[in-house]
This record gives sequence, structure tokens and C-alpha cells, in this order.
Amino acid sequence: MDIRHFRYFVAVAETLSFVKAARDLHMSQPPLSKRIAELEEELGVRLFHRTSREVWLTEAGESLLPQARNTVRAFDATMRVARSLSPSESRRLRIALPPETSRDLLLDVVRRLQEREIEVHVAEASTAEQQRLLDAGEIDIGVLRHPFDSRGLWVSAPLGQPLGVVLDAAHPLAAVPKLSLPDLSPYPLVHFQKHLAPDLYDEMLELCRVGGYVPPKILHGVRTTVALLKTESAVTFAPERLIKRRGQSGTKELVWRILEGSPMNWWTSVVCKSSAFVGFTRYATDVISASMQQHENWKPMPRPSKVGSSIFPQSTELES
Repeated sequence: MDIRHFRYFVAVAETLSFVKAARDLHMSQPPLSKRIAELEEELGVRLFHRTSREVWLTEAGESLLPQARNTVRAFDATMRVARSLSPSESRRLRIALPPETSRDLLLDVVRRLQEREIEVHVAEASTAEQQRLLDAGEIDIGVLRHPFDSRGLWVSAPLGQPLGVVLDAAHPLAAVPKLSLPDLSPYPLVHFQKHLAPDLYDEMLELCRVGGYVPPKILHGVRTTVALLKTESAVTFAPERLIKRRGQSGTKELVWRILEGSPMNWWTSVVCKSSAFVGFTRYATDVISASMQQHENWKPMPRPSKVGSSIFPQSTELES
């Protein structure tokens, strides 16, 4: 049992819904249910009554809730004080980056921060996982793909990239220099799994629908993406830089084609807790943003507020 068990219990108790709590915690429902079951087993009591339609606290759960809230608040406050008092801790930054981050960006960020005698710990995580880590205080800075829940976060000005269509070199559309969304209608879409970025998942499918592309089949792929593009005559979306990176590695089985009218863009921001946007953390967010523009061709772009602004399957591995 650790602090996360109490954090998860409080989330479910306050929403009385495992689905809503999982969404607020930026995780999928099965691991949340498992953590609650572990807590109940450890304590030797049931904390929730559950049916297929509703969830409510048991008497034991109602008694535990105020103490659990106090425990989570006390833990977070203690960690903030400890970090502010420790010179070595104040010069340590835990940074999470998306799986498709380039090697050049990673090396540049680490080098520039180390020049300021900042100890850097880098992790790889999806947008949903980064939000959970930020909420739990397990990372200091993240790089999130829009859309995401920005409550309690300082969020940098968005950076954008246009997306195009990625196809196998032998695909029937590979010879067409420019494509529109309706052109893709006969072909399946390779898409990331929803729990990795739920809002992004829904936004992508809605934008495709509005643009005239309703995939006949959705294929969930990460490491299998390239194989699915080949064997299923499927399509996916990505910035051109990821395909160029594959070409530089000597593999040219994929092609990238422009989407007419640039109806799709990929948006991202550097984020941290609002209360932490000071000192070395503030400096590091500037470094990361500048390095993204230098090494990955991100450009400052205001993000529209309506659906249709951010749709890249961030965990699809096209660059490996």
C-alpha cells in the first residue's frame, strides 16, 4: 500500500464512479479497480458497494474518506517543503517526453540543463500517463499533446505541426502526391489505443468524420503499425519529420503524403504544475520549447478551441 492507493480511493469516493475517476486520474479503469481492491484487501474492509449502474461508499468508506483526504494533502505538502529545503533536490528535474521524441532533442535538453548543474531524469510516457505522473508529483515537467485537462497546470504557448497521410510504399494511393480525407474512405485507420490519450482519440475520429473519412475499420497498433499499414492497406497520420527519420535510417517502405488544405495539425505544449513554474523549472520549460522548435520543426501556432486541432496517434511507432 502506498500514497497512490489513497489518492485513487479519494478520486472514486468523490466522483462515485470508477469511469469518471479513471478519466480524472488519466488512467484506464482496470488498474484503478485493481488498486482499490488492493486497498480493501490491505485494510480488511469493503470501501464501496457496487452494482452495474452505481457506486456508493460503505460505512467504512465514509469513515476513511476524511482521513484519506488529509493523508494525500499532508503527503503533497511534505514533498513540497522537502524539495524547497534540499539544495540537491531543488537542482533535480524529472522530465517526461513523448515516445516519438527525437534523439537530438533529448540530448540537447539534457546537455543544456546539465550545463546549469541541474540533475536531469528523463522518462518516456504518453500524454495520459504524463498527466497521472504530474498529478501524483512523480515528474516535474511534461510535454503533452493537445487536448488535455489543463486544470492546475502551467501550459506553454502551443507549438504545432501539420499532419499528412502515412502509407505503405505499395499502397494504391502512394502515387498520389496530395490526398484529401475522403480519398481515404475505403481504407482502415491505424490508431493508438484510447487509454493512452482519450481526448485525442475521440478528437481524431471526429475530425476524420467531419472531413469526410469514416474508417471502415480501426486497427489499434503501436509496434505493429508498419506491418498493419502493409498487410491491411491501412493509413495513419503523422508529421513528415517522422517519415524522414525512417528514410535516414535506411528503411523506405513508407511514404508521406500532404493532406490538401492542411485540415489536421498536431499540437503540443510543455507543462508543469502552476505552483512549480519558478526557478530551474521555469528555465527548463524554455529550454525544452526552444529545443523542440530547433530539432523537431515545431512552430508557434495558436490552437483553435474547436474540435479538429490535434490528432496524432502519439504512441504509434513510425520512427523506430
